[in-house]
Formats: sequence, C-alpha cells, structure tokens
Amino acid sequence: MTERLDISGGTVVIRRVGWYKLESYFVWIDDVQVARLRHGTEATIPVPLGDHHIQLRYAPLIDRLNFGDKPSEILRFHVEPHQVIRFESQYKAGGILLQRLDDPPAPPPSVSGAGDARVLGVTETKRIEEWLGEDVRLIDNSASPAPVTRSLKASREWTRTLTLGASHSQTVSGEVNANLLWLSAKGSIEAELQRTLTHSIGSTHLFEEEISVTVPERAAVRIVLGWKRIWQCGEARVLLPEGSVHIVPYRVVVSVTFDQKIQDVTGHSEG
Repeated sequence: MTERLDISGGTVVIRRVGWYKLESYFVWIDDVQVARLRHGTEATIPVPLGDHHIQLRYAPLIDRLNFGDKPSEILRFHVEPHQVIRFESQYKAGGILLQRLDDPPAPPPSVSGAGDARVLGVTETKRIEEWLGEDVRLIDNSASPAPVTRSLKASREWTRTLTLGASHSQTVSGEVNANLLWLSAKGSIEAELQRTLTHSIGSTHLFEEEISVTVPERAAVRIVLGWKRIWQCGEARVLLPEGSVHIVPYRVVVSVTFDQKIQDVTGHSEG
C-alpha cells in the first residue's frame, strides 16, 4: 500500500476494535471534533505538522443523554512530514481505551546500534504468481444414460508471509558498510514493514470456492485444479541508524487462486 500524504503534514489513522457495538466515538484532535468512529471502522485524518493531542469521547445514543462513561485519556503526539501515526481504540471497564500502535517498545541495549531501522515509505510494484501444484478430481458418468451435474469445493489453506530481498543503497559512499548494517538490521526492518503494510503477517486463511461441473451421459471427466500463490511485490525506503537510505524489495502473500481444466477421459483407464 502506498501512503499519499500532503507535503504540509501527515496523517492520523485510528481504528476501533473489540466487542462493544453500541455508542459511536467522536474523535477530537486539538479540542476539535474531526471524525466519528463506529464499531469495526477506521478513520483517516490529515493533520498539520507539529504537536497535537487526541481524545475519544462518546457519541450519546440519545441526544443530550449521557450514561456517565468516561472519555479516553488524552494522548499527545508530534507530526513530521509524510508521517502516518496509527491509533487503536476499544471499550474497557466503563471507558474508552486509546493507544498508539506505532510506539515501539524500548529496545534492548545494542552494541552495534544497527538494529533500529525506520521505514520512510512503501510502494507497491507488481503481483506475481507462484505455482503450488495440482488437485485432480474424477467424475465418472460412463454408466449413466443421462447427464449429471456435480458441485465440488476447491479449498486451500494459505499463510500471509512476508519476505525481504537484498537491498541497494542510495548513498554514494560507504555502501559496503551500509549493506552490512542492513543485514544486521533485517529483523527490525521486517517488523517495521509489518506495521507499515497493515497486514496481519503470519495469519492463516482458508480459500474456498464452489465449482459446478456437468458431465454428459456415458462420459467421464477429469477436473484439474492448478493452484497458485499470489505475491504482492513492492519496495520500501528504509533509513538505517548511520544515515544511509536503502531501497529494500519485499513481497507478501495476499491470496491463492487456481486455474481449472476439464479433460475428457471417457474410455481411458485411471491407473
């Protein structure tokens, strides 16, 4: 996903999660109501550069009626050019819990200092397909004097996987040292990309699709499903601690799909 931000500021992205579905939340930034957040939704708000504060308050179910639920804590944040700041909210014990998602935990002491990398931007490039193999089904209607229609379910489990390629440096000098730093910071870059891409990396999904096949009388057919994994490719601009900027290719699994072939095998032995 490519973030397109106005050069004069950044963006606040806030989402609402959890089981509580009744009241909406009003989003207040710098004491100005800027958005309404319903259950399971996300709001994107352009914000100028500089220091700001954000708070969520309940939107009453009935006008002028308030059940005494408390607003969220006021969180303060600073906006840099092109920065995307993410928040998450949910109901908790009579109030609203608001937390910033991109606040990293305090890193452990590092001897080299190379473990901290910052993703400056992400650009999607192309999608590619990876061959996974075939599933074969046989429908034998050779003994029947009438056509038959069968429904089959094509299903396959897949995992959202992120992989990084080799980087290349945008700096003129110090490229060898920068490449060594990139290698040592690879884990940090991967973790940062997971947040930037807003994908649940490592999550498992099930693809399912119904297929209807009509086989003529006195015939047999073979259904061949050719499975493919779909990768979204892109490039991330990554700033390393010593100041070099790298272009890091990445790819992430976004789905699976299949090609379907129906072959007439009437009169052929399966074995």
